[in-house]
Amino acid sequence: MLCVGRHLAMSDVALIYPYFRTHARNELLFHPLGIAQLTALLRRERVDTLVVDCTFRQREEVLADLEAAAPRIIGIYVMVSMSENARGLARDVRRRLPDALLVCGGPLPTLTPDRFCREFDLVFRGEAVGSFPRFCADYIGGSWRNADRSCFCENAGAYPGLYGQRRDADAPYQSQLETSSAARLNMLPIADRSDYDHAGYHRFWADKGTFSLATVMTTYGCPHNCDFCSRPVFGNMFRRRDTDKVVEEIRDVQERGYEGVWIADDCFTLDVDHMRRFCRRMIREGLDLKWTCLSRVDKMIAADVILMRDAGCERVYFGLESASNEILRVMNKKTTVEAAEETVHQFSRSGIKTAGFFIVGYPGETYETVERTFAWALSLPLDEISFTVPYPLPGTGLFERVGKIEEDADWRCENENRILYESEFDEEYLRKRIADTYAQFESNRRAVAR
Repeated sequence: MLCVGRHLAMSDVALIYPYFRTHARNELLFHPLGIAQLTALLRRERVDTLVVDCTFRQREEVLADLEAAAPRIIGIYVMVSMSENARGLARDVRRRLPDALLVCGGPLPTLTPDRFCREFDLVFRGEAVGSFPRFCADYIGGSWRNADRSCFCENAGAYPGLYGQRRDADAPYQSQLETSSAARLNMLPIADRSDYDHAGYHRFWADKGTFSLATVMTTYGCPHNCDFCSRPVFGNMFRRRDTDKVVEEIRDVQERGYEGVWIADDCFTLDVDHMRRFCRRMIREGLDLKWTCLSRVDKMIAADVILMRDAGCERVYFGLESASNEILRVMNKKTTVEAAEETVHQFSRSGIKTAGFFIVGYPGETYETVERTFAWALSLPLDEISFTVPYPLPGTGLFERVGKIEEDADWRCENENRILYESEFDEEYLRKRIADTYAQFESNRRAVAR
């Protein structure tokens, strides 16, 4: 991490993770894997890269460091809850470094690139690993001049996912999105994690009373099409990473002092053979590391659950969503309440902790189905629960069905249960019942502990 007051060398590119801590309920902190991956690729192209992780820093520090480094390209990662931070930083940077090329990428710019053209010169949609590093190398190499932005139009096709607004025309220019093949993904270097305040992340996890976690991905994409789920970056094409690469990255994480990894795949257990290879490799190499993952509630054989436990699996997160099979059909979950109960009990009996995600107030629900979901969550052998109201993210079936969304719906606050469209449910009722259920869950856990 950079420190205010120390001399900074000039940089070609700065990559910014615009998260400033809010200390929100259930806050979870991970250094950004996507930026770490792009850093490795840029440095392989011999592009001098400055990484700015805002997590443990103050805004003015960040801006001072950027001014000192004077990068020619400044890229800001944008996910839904960080959109306002990203836009605000872009405006500040534009005032202080008017000659820098400002670009952004991530889930929200991929879905709505036009919304970011006011603050940013360019948007990189989708998987930027195939376009952004090459673009930066060409730009820094002198092919283009900062003042001549028209060249982006002529060269857009060379950089998949590139999007920008012409200064002299109404229509934007954009190139086709590209999804990387498994072979291409496996040729990538492992993420460069050398620029982060790992001590700060370790302190955060220690303060929470648990083991420290870093993110790793073993697969990309999800073929399922849940009504509320947005997959703008990795899409629905499922791809696996070679186990050798995953293990290399896990060893790097261990060397940086982390005691566990959060496997950030959309669904780690989707490919059972891939999951088995990973677990057997972890056991064979004696990688003493705890890990957590996401899973669907599709039935698994007992031997596979035990294999996961023996390989270090500490906790599995399930998208349980609703206690109503009819609402699960509306959500296009392609599962049932009965299957969910069986799978959660199966993992719980094995000694692996379980966590459940729930959505209440979905279009088509009634107050009766909502209350049934609250009661169901308390009845299951779960070690953690999380509730949210429906969030109609752009690109989802839910977004298309609910109609007009609030114009200022930037999802600025973490873990905030706001209804962003005209709903038949009373927002205060949902908030109160969610709070009541959390309180009852914690009370039940304390009683069991006693």
